[in-house]
Amino acid sequence: MSILRILIADDHDIVRRGIRALLEDQPGWEVVAEANNGRVAVEKVRQLRPDVAIIDVTMPELNG
Repeated sequence: MSILRILIADDHDIVRRGIRALLEDQPGWEVVAEANNGRVAVEKVRQLRPDVAIIDVTMPELNG
């Protein structure tokens, strides 16, 4: 079984932690990165190539 690799991007730390906790409870799902703004999210997507990116639509520097 392959692992679903996920990136979470949100400028609120508590939201990222909550989403991460929910997602990592799922078998075969792994959160590979978190980002607190859009620019960091784009860079991490380029570097890590996650399967899924969960992105807040209103973030500082570059929105979702």
